[in-house]
Amino acid sequence: MKFKTKPEIALDHIRAAHAAGVAPRVVLADAAYGGDQKFRAGITALGLSYVAGIQSTSSVWPPGEGPLPPKEWTGRGRKPSRLRRDDQHRPIAVKEFALSLPETAWHNITGREGSNAPLSSRFAAIRVRPATRDEKRTVPHPIEWPEGETEPTKYWFSTLPEETPLTVLVDYAKLRWRIEREHE
Repeated sequence: MKFKTKPEIALDHIRAAHAAGVAPRVVLADAAYGGDQKFRAGITALGLSYVAGIQSTSSVWPPGEGPLPPKEWTGRGRKPSRLRRDDQHRPIAVKEFALSLPETAWHNITGREGSNAPLSSRFAAIRVRPATRDEKRTVPHPIEWPEGETEPTKYWFSTLPEETPLTVLVDYAKLRWRIEREHE
């Protein structure tokens, strides 16, 4: 038996459920899975949407930016096909990007259930491009920055449709945690 990582095992399970005709839903994943570009690409290849946590160090291309095209072919050797970066043209950490957002990008969302009262936090959803070469989508990716915190605390990649309201995006992002608590 070949060794498989947890994201590989999870993707196998999702593929099996998909092949068995289980009704498609949004795939929810924490950063251990969301940080795995092959896992995200596998979900996308199945035609499924996802909301997946990522680490603050995950690199992204801000809106309107992306890697440089391959080098010009000189007519000798293999034609260049790899996208490029240079000193002035590089992706940035999602945390760095979040800290650069204007105050107007952040919206208070209330309504998630807490132990004593509804929970509230600030969120922004910005279309960025993951800097890995797994896909070229430009869809909203939510970021959470609770009031009183010195920096954003949670980050997600999502392939939900662009017109998805921020409240729905946040509900999906937080739903994974609630499901995990119910399984305990």
